[in-house]
Amino acid sequence: MTRLWRKSLFLVSTLLPFTIFAQDNTCNFGAEGRTGFTPVLLNDHIYLTGGSETNLDIFALDLSQGLQADCPQWSLPSNVSTNSQYMPFIYGVAFPGTDGKTIYMQSGDHGSELMDKMVQYDGSTGWHSSMISGVTPTPRAAMTATLNSTGFALYYGGRAPTGVTGNGQSYVRFNDFYTFDTNTATFSWPSITYGWGKAPPRFSHSAVVIQDKLFIFGGTVYVDETTRIYADFQSVLVFDPKENKAVSMATIGDIPPSRLMFSATAAPDGKSIVVYGGLNTSSTDHFDSSSDVFVLDTCKLEWSKPDVGGDAPAPRAGHGAVTYGNYMVLLYGYTDVTDVFNTKIPTWTNAIDILDMNSWKWVRSMSHSDNPTEKKDPGCSYSFPKFPEDTSLTEGDHPLPYDPTVVSNPNKPSNSSRNKGLAIGFAILGLLLVCVAAFWYFRRQRRKARAMNPRWLPGAITSHKGGANNDYPLFVYNNMDDKSMGNNGGGFNNHQDEKKPPRLSDELFDGTRTYTANDHDQWERSLDQDPERPEDGRAMSRHMDVWERMRNLHDKRNP
Repeated sequence: MTRLWRKSLFLVSTLLPFTIFAQDNTCNFGAEGRTGFTPVLLNDHIYLTGGSETNLDIFALDLSQGLQADCPQWSLPSNVSTNSQYMPFIYGVAFPGTDGKTIYMQSGDHGSELMDKMVQYDGSTGWHSSMISGVTPTPRAAMTATLNSTGFALYYGGRAPTGVTGNGQSYVRFNDFYTFDTNTATFSWPSITYGWGKAPPRFSHSAVVIQDKLFIFGGTVYVDETTRIYADFQSVLVFDPKENKAVSMATIGDIPPSRLMFSATAAPDGKSIVVYGGLNTSSTDHFDSSSDVFVLDTCKLEWSKPDVGGDAPAPRAGHGAVTYGNYMVLLYGYTDVTDVFNTKIPTWTNAIDILDMNSWKWVRSMSHSDNPTEKKDPGCSYSFPKFPEDTSLTEGDHPLPYDPTVVSNPNKPSNSSRNKGLAIGFAILGLLLVCVAAFWYFRRQRRKARAMNPRWLPGAITSHKGGANNDYPLFVYNNMDDKSMGNNGGGFNNHQDEKKPPRLSDELFDGTRTYTANDHDQWERSLDQDPERPEDGRAMSRHMDVWERMRNLHDKRNP
């Protein structure tokens, strides 16, 4: 019996670690077909809330051991049930409570009357109704609710849920700010100062908290009851809950093209927002997306496009994103749309992709972080412009089609600076052109120049006056032309029709001739018409002619 017990103990102790390892490394890719959901980071887990019209499941992704994108380990808690009070929903909101275990939720489209107000979910105990105070907002969908560092959820915008009408219109849209204090479960409706007027209603936008200020961009805007415009990235609506003021300001830099259903999350540098994916609004009739990454510096509201390495994921839209330490984790959404009988059917994905926001590289895994929400001190923050004293203004100095209240960005380079830069640039360009022209001219002159002995210059010896006798001898050469043509021309000049002055050596007809300064002057002038140019390693024809005439000269003059 003892031997059998020891054998059993040995088998258990040997196989148990492998069993645990296999269980811990079992891949579970979670839900199928999710969009319009809200990912919530709480206690080293990402919870998937909403995003389905048929299931109220809340999948959880454990990050306590890091994450392998190719083998995620989603789990489905058993305490999630559906009844008349807790129903599936899409385009709602969710955010964590300050107790470290509660997730607050409000349904958007679908859901229930109770969930329109507010409900709570606890990973251990399941669903609970919320004992809230304050004025509860009217039911809405496609709004945003973003938690700041003090436990306040900052709400903005939205529209009436699907099937809900008001004021005789198909939809009611919202453009108000309000807050929910998770410490006291209280809604508040502060009085907001706008300066240049209240921005038009907006929904399906993105909102990110940076240094406790709310930055809003993108989405769909109705400038009136019937005119719909997609908001682009040329402006950002900023809300400060401490001073209860808001302003729409123009952005600068490398501004992204207009998109819908993209993801946006805070960067670890403490001042930036990272944007990925989405649908291009220029072609909403088919799936047109990209894997580009853009970064918004909230201190200056300046866009930039980092050079991202690694293998970029497939373009997607309708997805979610969470910041975990230095990483941006992308979740779910869809990667294509197929038109089936005039109905657009999305191609869902449950793939996970990870962007390292320190090295700007796509990676397939990440390690555990002890403080995944910690941010660096950027040393700067967004500063509101000075508001005008006239509170009746309804338009800024930089209006855009979807928001007439936009004001100019003070960080934009001024016209004087731009003009100064253009002037300097043109001056440098002009100087370069002058230098190039001078170089070309002197090079051309140098190629045409010929080395001349001062003795050969007209009047160099006898006179400085024009027309002086310059027919003095320079050297004697074999005049092969005279042998065949007599004394009528030839030599280096070969000007037969030109009258020549008497030469000092005209009495010699033994095949030689004296080359004079006048001959050389005429020869130099003829060089300008000579098309032949010098080349390294090859004698020119005129030089070969000179040497031919000089050859054997000594033997003929001194037999």
